[in-house]
Amino acid sequence: MSSPTKNIINTLIDSKNMKNIPDNVSNDLVDELVQQTIINEDNYEEYQSTNRIDNLSQNVLQNQQIKYYDDNESQEAEDENLVLNYSTNNIIYTIAFQNSDKCRLALGTLEKSLNNKIEIVDMNNDGMKLATTEDHEFPATKLMWSPNQNNNNLLAASSDVVRLYRYDEDEQKLALSLVLNNKKSKYCAPLTSFDWNKENNSILGTASIDTTCTIWDLNKNTIKTQLIAHDKEVFDIAFSQDEHIFISTGADGSIRLFDLRALDHSTIIYETKDQTPITKIAWNLENSNLISALAWEKDTVYIIDSRIAMVSLVELKSHTAPVTSMAWAPQSNSHICSVGEDKLVLIWNIQSHLDSTNNGPFLSYKAPHEIYNVSWCKNHPEWIGITFKNRVQLLKV
Repeated sequence: MSSPTKNIINTLIDSKNMKNIPDNVSNDLVDELVQQTIINEDNYEEYQSTNRIDNLSQNVLQNQQIKYYDDNESQEAEDENLVLNYSTNNIIYTIAFQNSDKCRLALGTLEKSLNNKIEIVDMNNDGMKLATTEDHEFPATKLMWSPNQNNNNLLAASSDVVRLYRYDEDEQKLALSLVLNNKKSKYCAPLTSFDWNKENNSILGTASIDTTCTIWDLNKNTIKTQLIAHDKEVFDIAFSQDEHIFISTGADGSIRLFDLRALDHSTIIYETKDQTPITKIAWNLENSNLISALAWEKDTVYIIDSRIAMVSLVELKSHTAPVTSMAWAPQSNSHICSVGEDKLVLIWNIQSHLDSTNNGPFLSYKAPHEIYNVSWCKNHPEWIGITFKNRVQLLKV
């Protein structure tokens, strides 16, 4: 089965417009990422009994009864407005909720042609409605609205470069505002991901298949620094709640921690024993010590404590096929949602795993098809968005 991640990277690399790609970047990049069996880490019972996650929020996810929906029950859920549907003519890959009081989504298409789009979709009493579309030649590897409440109409999209758009709510138009392009570089290596600094919104970091991470100053449209972050392709980057700290991961199977004040060295905080590539990472939004990670073609979500190097704190195992995306709950430091090629949306309580009271998810939903991506709405945390094929579903939890 051809995964969306493989398609999106190959589309960027193989495009006829991608010129002067360096010799060490192969068109068969993703095909060379060989799946191995991950050896389970030791069980840290003592750590689990003495280091509870604090301040658990129960404002969301009150129901502790696990739910599995078949197709008929999914239809019933839709009838009860627990599931909202939106469909388009293109495959939808990326999804991002706007950081505002309105439940607004940005969606990115995944087409192998150079005819991709960004769609802005609003949720109202009648469901989800398309507000506007904007051409975006290459498929977006990630979409993200500005975390700044005072400037939340800015939308960033990564592909060959990072493009920043400004959404005019009155005119319902998305206009290109800024292009982050390294003018000193002789080639344009595809960007696999990026992240916006939550504390200093003028800082944005990108990850690239050319092994580098680039930190941008958005106010000046200049590069603050560019560093070789890994030995192989970099697949993801994420800023901590501390504006100076970020992590990156990639094809070498390691997660590395960097400090913008001292970039002459980094700390490896986690590494897969068989060097299986790590494809996605995310900081817990309420606990700056916790990080989630996904490994290539693995059915496990790895929860890592950045203070304990080289081991996973918890491994979440209930998916029956590779996990494709995950999202931390915006108002709880113990809940996380994962989605996968098994069509499942699973919501986990990390604390119950640490307490050994429950080793499985406590909420579950089965989508009609394998799921590409997930996003959890910060301002309306009762809604989770998922993408599959040409559809988006909003799930009310």
